[in-house]
Amino acid sequence: MGILGEKLTQAISNKESSIENFVWKGPKKEINGVRVQEEIKLIDATPEQLKQFYAHCQSMLYSEDKKNPGRKILLNIIKDQRQKCNAELYLRWLENKYLTNIPEQRVVYPRFLYVKDIREALELNIETIKKEDYSTTPITILTSGVPMEFRDVTINDVILGGVDLLGLFDRSHLSLSFITKMGVWLTDKEMNELLERDENGKARNRIEVIKERFNLRKDINLYPNEHGLSYNELRAMLNLKTKKYSELTTDQLVVLRDKVLFRFEDEVRFHISQWEDIISKLKQVATIKNVDLEYSH
Repeated sequence: MGILGEKLTQAISNKESSIENFVWKGPKKEINGVRVQEEIKLIDATPEQLKQFYAHCQSMLYSEDKKNPGRKILLNIIKDQRQKCNAELYLRWLENKYLTNIPEQRVVYPRFLYVKDIREALELNIETIKKEDYSTTPITILTSGVPMEFRDVTINDVILGGVDLLGLFDRSHLSLSFITKMGVWLTDKEMNELLERDENGKARNRIEVIKERFNLRKDINLYPNEHGLSYNELRAMLNLKTKKYSELTTDQLVVLRDKVLFRFEDEVRFHISQWEDIISKLKQVATIKNVDLEYSH
């Protein structure tokens, strides 16, 4: 069975990798009340169609449209968001509003005063720390005793955050379905907090209670998941709106930095791999059919 199983797996792999089986799937449409998806075998596509498909793939990866950026562009946006969340948390740490009195009793360091001191230090070290390097130089070069989680916060982000110029956190890329798809895992304390009983005294389903409290539609998928968000983390994300980084709650900044943006990045990388796989197939077919796909980005 071992040898037979290996041969079967190889046969399936060969079939899937056969150029004749490469398919382009168009958008889903509703016809007579039924949602259908057009499929075109790449080997049967016209040169114009192959070029159109290829251009679409490239756009999905590299488009610089602000509302619908390409997946590669979105990766950079996610990285920038995570860095700015961390910079804002660093400034709150200095103000003793985050990790309060950790590692020890700390004196509050107001933002305006810290920015003033940083600028003075930079002026004194103008030959060793160039202005063009502020965006890559960690703040730890000027400040000691900084917790490990802030080791990558840059001078530039600190200065911008100190004068409230980090800009807006754009929440539009984090869909409601993405957030709820992560699921929720309740602590014992949260289980008790969410305890409600029906008219018969029976404990209600906690997921239903959560949906009601957050006014989520009944068709929204939300399931228990040991890898999911806690109730408080879920609440922070469901209440998340496009705001200045300085206006986000500390809970929102932490959940975004530590969990949500990493998971969103994983999903985006998966999408990238899918589009790159389609591009590879298009190139194979184009070579056989002697079609120049021509696209620049």
